[in-house]
Amino acid sequence: MYKLVEQTPRYRLVAQQIADLILEGNLRPKEKMPAERELVESLGVSRATVREALIALEIAGFVENRFGAGMAVSANPPVKNTLAKVSGPGPFELLDARLLVEGEIAALAAERISKEEIETLKSLTKSMSEEGESEFWGENADERFHVTIARSTGNLALELTIRDFWRQRVSMPMWIKMHNRVNVSSMKDALVLEHEEIINALECRNPEGARTAMRRHISQFGSQLLDAWAAIEDTSEKSVDSPGILLRRELDR
Repeated sequence: MYKLVEQTPRYRLVAQQIADLILEGNLRPKEKMPAERELVESLGVSRATVREALIALEIAGFVENRFGAGMAVSANPPVKNTLAKVSGPGPFELLDARLLVEGEIAALAAERISKEEIETLKSLTKSMSEEGESEFWGENADERFHVTIARSTGNLALELTIRDFWRQRVSMPMWIKMHNRVNVSSMKDALVLEHEEIINALECRNPEGARTAMRRHISQFGSQLLDAWAAIEDTSEKSVDSPGILLRRELDR
């Protein structure tokens, strides 16, 4: 009698609007897509949401990335709605979840982590700084760093939650699309420094400091992804309004 009511992610709503314009012929094949800034202002959403929508549209075949010239409508876009093939949370939705959950995990870890686990975190951070690009996105030192912090709380459910976050990161098409295009070497130094700040707060048994350092780390990673993607597209737009994930909720209202 009733149909299941699904909660549609914001990026899917944006992607559907753009797909409809393409299907109706209002955006024509090979036509350059509006600039990111224009989409943000017209749709009333954040850069992160626009970026997720464009990734979804690219996977579904509606748009294509012309490196050096930004996004354009595909030369042969679908003649029917193919967005159904894109499922799951967007990359920045996943980062929002990580920010909330891992901030609290870090605060709890500051009260429970052992000296041996602190040394493990230091070793993993050193290993992370030495990894090549091909290792950086997979099951690597960065993942083990975050899992170790979760494990140090003594709560298996929290550890499994963090493992699942990373499983999604390396298996979901939208994440893979983003990771294959971003120059990780440009952000690694900053990430390593942020890991060191987290370790310092944990070593000082400072829950609030650990929470803040972890949230800053994840927020800055989101900003770096946005800026790195904009840089390789060379859309002739300045990287303004580059909010961390902490501000996204306000921008998305």
